[in-house]
Amino acid sequence: MESGRKQVNGQESQSDGSSIIVERLIQARVDKRRKHEVAEAVGWGVEMVEKVCAGSTGIPAEKVAALLTSLGLVVTTIEYMDYLARGNVIGSNCRCARMNMGECGRSGR
Repeated sequence: MESGRKQVNGQESQSDGSSIIVERLIQARVDKRRKHEVAEAVGWGVEMVEKVCAGSTGIPAEKVAALLTSLGLVVTTIEYMDYLARGNVIGSNCRCARMNMGECGRSGR
């Protein structure tokens, strides 16, 4: 695990409590052009980006998808990420599978 990260509910998280969503919001907040782009994409006034960053207002559920998209983020399931990780392990050593030797990375191979 990288320095500055911890496990929360079995998932890696930043130890300072911040998230990539917060990081991206802060980046948008300090860049006037990005702040306007985010606000427009979500249907907000520019002041809402400031309010959300400051924690003085929340994000309505129907605005979450537009906000994440404007920040260059997507939501996925833990199961899908586990599937991708498993596929990467197999795919990175796929010579075993291609040779009908079963799963790569098994001992004795």
